[in-house]
Amino acid sequence: MRRDKAQRWPWRAMGAAAAVVLVLPALLWAQESRRGDRLLHRHLDAERFEAVDSDASGVGAAAGGQGSAGPSPWSGEGQPGLSVEAGAQEWFWTADGPVAQSPLEPPHGGLDPATGNATLDTNTDRVSALDYQASFEPSVVPWKRGVAHDGVTRQTDGTYSTRRRSSSLTSVPVGGGAARGNEDRFWGSFLVRMEAGRAHPIPSVAPDQRVVQVLAEPLVDVEVLRDGADNFYLRGDVDGVVRVNLELAVDRFYFDGALHEDVSWGQFASPERVLGDADARAVAARVLGARGIDRGLAPVDALRALVGYYRDFEARPFPQDEVGGDRYEAISTLQVGVCRHRALAFLVSAGSLGLESRYVYNEAHAFVEVRWPGQGWRRIDLGGAADGFNYQNMGSNSVHQGGQRDGFPQPQRYLDEIIALETGEQGDGAMSDAAYELEAEAGVEHAGDASSEDAPMSAPGAPEAALASPPAGESRELAMAAEAPRVEILEASGEVMRGAAMRVRGRVMRGEARRVEVLLVPAGTAGFERGVPLGEAEVQRTGEFVGEWSVPRQVSLGRWVLKARPVEE
Repeated sequence: MRRDKAQRWPWRAMGAAAAVVLVLPALLWAQESRRGDRLLHRHLDAERFEAVDSDASGVGAAAGGQGSAGPSPWSGEGQPGLSVEAGAQEWFWTADGPVAQSPLEPPHGGLDPATGNATLDTNTDRVSALDYQASFEPSVVPWKRGVAHDGVTRQTDGTYSTRRRSSSLTSVPVGGGAARGNEDRFWGSFLVRMEAGRAHPIPSVAPDQRVVQVLAEPLVDVEVLRDGADNFYLRGDVDGVVRVNLELAVDRFYFDGALHEDVSWGQFASPERVLGDADARAVAARVLGARGIDRGLAPVDALRALVGYYRDFEARPFPQDEVGGDRYEAISTLQVGVCRHRALAFLVSAGSLGLESRYVYNEAHAFVEVRWPGQGWRRIDLGGAADGFNYQNMGSNSVHQGGQRDGFPQPQRYLDEIIALETGEQGDGAMSDAAYELEAEAGVEHAGDASSEDAPMSAPGAPEAALASPPAGESRELAMAAEAPRVEILEASGEVMRGAAMRVRGRVMRGEARRVEVLLVPAGTAGFERGVPLGEAEVQRTGEFVGEWSVPRQVSLGRWVLKARPVEE
């Protein structure tokens, strides 16, 4: 992320009593923003992910004697290298799915779209460390499209599994020019153990990605294919190992585009067509009806309600007394499970309303895609929980900046999962070149649930009278608290990098203070609990203060708020 400095986001002043939300790199999962220009998405710093130890001799053996582990294909800016030598920890893509350097623990579903499927199980507690294989530059971690399924089947015992509706393959056109103004550019690099005439599944960035060019080493003809759920494949008339590099262009709507709100249900398919199983529709109608989610809502409101509900899950053990019966109904009602439970249950619920969606997963994460009339497919993340993340086949550590805002609710549980996740090694890596901006808050205390749509906002420098005052009859303690010094963060600049300098400017809005202390505080925590001090600054006669400090190296990954408080004499 250090290389992509042109994509940083500026500060935006959004409140008279403000604190700065520093969106630092968290490992899981799509922390996307609420409606409007409130930026809450955190970016990922690939360099900070825990590297997996590699055995230099392992790749050749796992891949069928193709040589020892070499350097990563991600050699720097631009096109990846075209060497057929396997990079350290790099996978080989075969007609039956990937082959890893070390034994690959298959995810819940398998990584071959033809044979893999995800099933609603009762393993709903947090998971331990996850492995993620990089395939694109910039990386789309953790939202690489490994397998996409667009159908769901309900078994007689009340379990559910995903499937592809159509397995037929069609050829993908190549060309059309470089990435346009509304598109982002990616390189994909795949070491394929090619079998002549067979289709080899590969990951993708987006369902509607354009393939700008295909490069292969050795120089052979390679065809790009896709199935009905927009899983992508490579096919060639050759036997042996081939390095295939794809230049891709992806419309930015897929990552964080704003949905047209004036669409009607008449522009969607019928629920019977999207979710063909009548029993599944009946159960879903019961689940959603109890929560007031039906086609009586506008489509955009129904989708937002669904996303908010499934983001409000908790990763915890599945109650044993709920094991029998309909699994989707139990998981949805209990709101229990990790990413794959949320995404699969969402697929059932969305289908029962006639919202065409897909369950998408890779070796580390599961999320959903929803097709919106007139705009196309849109990626939506529902969260998840894990204790660690192993990032393999690392490249130049450039991470795609897409997904800053999504217009969907962000319940506190969803935020807490992101805040809570930390890496086990602090190291000297960068925190992020992530986006950051000002967020309206009540004083220096955190304003509560960041997903609230009704948080009051006003321009910096608004008169003190514009701030809420305690109602008459409040206790003496509250009145005294209202008279206490009130501190406002006006501006912050500099790279958000561990060990790098950061300049902060603020003002004492009310009361008097000679010195203030500035801290980084985990978002969502009360007051200054678990705060990491940056430093202290003298308050000038004007009430303003300025300080420049190095961001501590011990700051962990997560979402952070910049706060200031008076220093007691």
